[in-house]
Amino acid sequence: PNDRVVLTVEQQRDFFECAAGTFYNNLFITAVNTGLRPGEICALEENDLDFDNHMISVTKTLLYQKLDGDEGKEFHIGPPKTESSVRTVPMNGACEKALEKQIQLKKILSRKYVQTNEFGNLLFVTKFNTPICSVVLNEAIKRIVNEINLQMDETELFPMFSAHTFRHTFATRCIETGILPKTVQKYLGHATLQMTMDLYVHVTEEFKQKELEKLNNVFINENI
Repeated sequence: PNDRVVLTVEQQRDFFECAAGTFYNNLFITAVNTGLRPGEICALEENDLDFDNHMISVTKTLLYQKLDGDEGKEFHIGPPKTESSVRTVPMNGACEKALEKQIQLKKILSRKYVQTNEFGNLLFVTKFNTPICSVVLNEAIKRIVNEINLQMDETELFPMFSAHTFRHTFATRCIETGILPKTVQKYLGHATLQMTMDLYVHVTEEFKQKELEKLNNVFINENI
């Protein structure tokens, strides 16, 4: 799936309408409303959530790879990607609801499948209360996209995308709604503003163009 895909507002709506009620929907909602990296979301525990102040603390990431001493790929909890990735991110109403639902779901899974290892407190887990790897997430996304495409014309198929797309979509929505790039940088945990601007400059350009068209319409209407 293409990492550089950004969902349009319409695609975002269609995806979440179809994803409603599916097992990973709480995770998808959290991702698109916070811009957290998939590994950061999959490393969250309940004590990282501050519902009183509506904030999420990002202090770690979940890796699935072969490190020194491993026989094959294994799960590891490590520090986030960079120093600037350690941050607090606000949770909006939709995100808060999804996290509250996930806490309830986790309690049910923990009773069914007891985990006593270091991953036992992970909030977002598989149906068997085990850590999630990106392959599992991307498969879940693929199932929803395929479902949407069953009802689409061949020429208008919904694009396949990866879990990372939610991060890009979040940043795009932020810029479209006029949130300052410096603030978006903090949300995403980018080390420099340049990184944020390099990734999303196309969005700001498109957005400027659309805003300019609004002005054109105003002037045209006035001249009629």
